[in-house]
Amino acid sequence: MLELNRVYCMDGLELLKQMPDKSVDLILTDPPYGVNLDYDLYVDTEENWYELMKKFISEAKRVAKMVIMPSCQIKRLMWFYNNFPPDWLICWYKGSTGTAGFIGFNDWEPLLVYGKINTNMHDYFHAQPEPFDNGHPCPKPRKWARWIIQRATKEGMLVIDPFAGSGTTLSACKELNRNYIGCDISQKYVDISNKRLSQQTLGFKGFGVEGSQK
Repeated sequence: MLELNRVYCMDGLELLKQMPDKSVDLILTDPPYGVNLDYDLYVDTEENWYELMKKFISEAKRVAKMVIMPSCQIKRLMWFYNNFPPDWLICWYKGSTGTAGFIGFNDWEPLLVYGKINTNMHDYFHAQPEPFDNGHPCPKPRKWARWIIQRATKEGMLVIDPFAGSGTTLSACKELNRNYIGCDISQKYVDISNKRLSQQTLGFKGFGVEGSQK
């Protein structure tokens, strides 16, 4: 049985395969983008990205009542709609400084949404990328995770990030009193996540994976 509020060094797909159907309230994750970013272990080619998504999305939808993730390039929306059509989209507006964005690409990015809990979410929010170096090539801003988690879940619900990276989603969960489970194939990134989490106040604890609180 997986422990709550812990980061595992393992393959995200293998973690999801251990979990019963609809046992997770929300999967909020930021998978590799398939644009040749310099990750610690994962080879970030477009070919690898397509293979990963074919396996991941089906498993994520099986495990979670709701899944939210970036489209990993706007040009891939057609591929998603042809293969794994989302229920709706959220616009993440990153803001513009008049020059190229800190993380490149566009000034906005669509987030794919599968399923829904009992939420009243808008489909647009602003979270400015934060230019900091924590050892991960593409960290998400804390506001990105906070906005989504606050609106998609309630306190005590269970959030999983199978591509935890530097732990932004997990850190926001702990801050907002949500239970979490994260994993990454890189021990280096797991260590970064654990360091972040150890510097925060302890969040809510209370139940096993099978009984996520409503």
